[in-house]
Amino acid sequence: MRINDLAVLTAVVASIAWTGPVEAQTAAVVGQAAAGRALAVQACTGCHVVSADQPFKPEWTGTPHAPDFKDIANRPNLSAAALRHHLAVLPAVPKTPGMANPVLSDDQLRDIVAYIIGLREAPPAR
Repeated sequence: MRINDLAVLTAVVASIAWTGPVEAQTAAVVGQAAAGRALAVQACTGCHVVSADQPFKPEWTGTPHAPDFKDIANRPNLSAAALRHHLAVLPAVPKTPGMANPVLSDDQLRDIVAYIIGLREAPPAR
């Protein structure tokens, strides 16, 4: 194999390796918001306000306050990938009062993140 051919082959392999993870990361944050809402109403309403029309108020009223999903969605600089990562790496038993890992499948994480991100309000017109 000539040096030019080797250089081209190396560039092709490198470009495949480079684009693969980016595409995987993009796909990892796309979910079904309706499924995420349904799951969140079942699993998260004990502590969070998931939706204005959820069947009951959160039971947890202590400190720290569990933020409403709409407030989470509207945090500055929050991305779907960052939210998904945050939920995935929560400890099973927090050292201080806080949220424990909800132990969700990849599909469930994607769906809940899609629901939360879908609650974002449009930025104010300038």
